[in-house]
Amino acid sequence: MAESTAENESFDFKPTYLIACNVLGIFISYSITIILARNLTHASFEQYIGTVATLGMMASLGEAGFGKYALKIVPLYLANQSIRLLTGYLRFACIGCVLLSVLLGVIAIAIESPLRSGGEQRIIFIAFIFLPVVSASGVAIDILLAFGISTFATTIARIAVPLTTLSLILGLLWITEITSFLAIVCFSAGSLIGLVSAIAAGLRKIGPIVKNSKAENSFSEWTWHGLSYLVFATLITWVFKAPLILLHHLPHQANELAMFAPAFETGCLVLLLAKSTDKYFQPTMSIIIASGDWEYGRKVRRQRYWVVGSGVVAFLMIVFWLGRSILSLYGDDFPAAFPALCVIAIGSSCWTLFSLAPGFLQFAGEYKFLLRNLLVHGLLLAILTMTLFNYYGVNGAACAFAITICLLSLTNLAQVAEYVAR
Repeated sequence: MAESTAENESFDFKPTYLIACNVLGIFISYSITIILARNLTHASFEQYIGTVATLGMMASLGEAGFGKYALKIVPLYLANQSIRLLTGYLRFACIGCVLLSVLLGVIAIAIESPLRSGGEQRIIFIAFIFLPVVSASGVAIDILLAFGISTFATTIARIAVPLTTLSLILGLLWITEITSFLAIVCFSAGSLIGLVSAIAAGLRKIGPIVKNSKAENSFSEWTWHGLSYLVFATLITWVFKAPLILLHHLPHQANELAMFAPAFETGCLVLLLAKSTDKYFQPTMSIIIASGDWEYGRKVRRQRYWVVGSGVVAFLMIVFWLGRSILSLYGDDFPAAFPALCVIAIGSSCWTLFSLAPGFLQFAGEYKFLLRNLLVHGLLLAILTMTLFNYYGVNGAACAFAITICLLSLTNLAQVAEYVAR
């Protein structure tokens, strides 16, 4: 039965559409950053980048691993017809995410507000007011993916959310000047649209499955696994947000963060390919691990390598050949960050190619190794960033990221190979 379910999910895979969504999502997100870089002062642009990075980090905490754990447990509940447990988990995840993110938002505002003044205080306040929305949107989309509603979930996450933000920004520019405060409002509104759309889809697609089903709870198990996934998600988020967060708080020359942010965003665009395809493959991977069908697992892996590897090669070719021209879209002084862009692109491409390995280790119960590995590399990233940025500026920060992310990817991959060989 497990093998049959896995085969059916693989048959439902629509790689062309997923890639198209990612390409369009990349274009929309990229347009947002370019427009803001051209219409905000460097100081305001840095403020926007730093706030969004911090909000993303806090939203990962607010999600509490509920959505990520759903990618593992929901397919198993469906396969075993454990509808009562499924109903209980959905309620547990939704209520838990909202309560935790509200608490985190209140704490963050209480800590940050006294340290800020004027416009900065308003930006921090509005960002964390929307924290529950950003967190809940992420969990809701993950739940849709766990139920196999991958096409609609990908459309929401990759198109609807950034398109809402872009439309609002363009509308504001039509009638007034954009500010970092208004840009944060537009960003948050995109997550609100994503949340509303995901809830509507959930009620329509998932509602009939759990309707009239009495909830059965397993709080201790869900809390323990949710905590594990929370730590994992937080550390992963740290790895990909730390360069921006650290540079935002470290002493730096004027405009260094403004220069680094477009190079970092451009170099990490390929990560969207990993994020969308991984969330599709993870439910199938959960069943493969449970059944021990490694032959089918190798078949799925080869399929993924073909799809993702082609995207990675195309991405690197674009960066190396057109990187300077791409950065010039942000402004005349941004092409100076081209060397940093190339280094970052190499690191993010390595992660993208092997990005399914951390999820595999999670689902296989290799929590200790995975968390220890993430902790070590998260600390290494912080140390390297502070050290190399101090001596080599933007290029040093890029090298710190690339070195860390490549080492992290390869150690995860080696652990997966060891697990399968047991």
